[in-house]
Amino acid sequence: MRRFIPRVSLVLGLAAVGLLGVGSPASASVPGLVYVQGHTAFNSTVYKSITVWCPPGLSVIGAGYELAGAPGSVVLDDFIPNSTSVTVGAGEVVGVGEPSDGTTASWSVSATAVCAVAPAGLQIVVQPSMFAPGGGRQVTATCPFGKSLIGAGTSLSQGFGQISVRALSLTATTVTAVAVDDEDGFSGSWSVTAYAVCADALPGLRLVGASSNFNSFFNKTITAGCPAGQVATGAGWNIGAGEQVLAIDVFIADGTGVTVVGNEDDNGYSNTWNASATAICADA
Repeated sequence: MRRFIPRVSLVLGLAAVGLLGVGSPASASVPGLVYVQGHTAFNSTVYKSITVWCPPGLSVIGAGYELAGAPGSVVLDDFIPNSTSVTVGAGEVVGVGEPSDGTTASWSVSATAVCAVAPAGLQIVVQPSMFAPGGGRQVTATCPFGKSLIGAGTSLSQGFGQISVRALSLTATTVTAVAVDDEDGFSGSWSVTAYAVCADALPGLRLVGASSNFNSFFNKTITAGCPAGQVATGAGWNIGAGEQVLAIDVFIADGTGVTVVGNEDDNGYSNTWNASATAICADA
């Protein structure tokens, strides 16, 4: 049975961290499951980052993030699961056609760490792409033989607000991060990294996907819900468009599934596009 732990919030410098948990009895499939959230300040600082930690004795098995405010003007840089923490960082879109110091609107970054007693075989596989100039590229992190994917993440190196992760595509054993440069291009060197959180298969482990319609609306929201009696451990997304649409929310914190929000950038996007969400679900 799932029970909700009352949220406890505290202020750490410019960030608020809280525990929004789904408690589990000792015999549950995902013992100790809790969702820990942290939030940066809401202002117009060009770059923000937040790290949230699992409670003592628990490990990271998945993650989620939200970029609130200035939709289409902020791009995800870091969505990194570590053994006991999750780091999310984002920066304002800058470059040709944008203000030299980014947007003047206020915005914030939220991170969610999905924490639990470490399942058998837990490990995080990290796979970076080449670090070089050029346009879109992708990289895949693969779980070792006999292990399954239970969580995912990605990060960019030296994108400087002109590279975005268009997709974090999941299979039963792999994470593929797809990144593209913006419409003006980017002359510098950069790389994208995929993170696969792997473990022996959890009971009932499955991927659940959902996609929005293709149209030219500037903002789309889609939810991939876990079946009754299951909880979300990890998240993926795909923005079916070019470089002018950003994934601004990958929400997992209520444990029922994954909600993805895509938004066109400040320059808009004249073609049709869609947003897809993928939830990694397991028995509660």
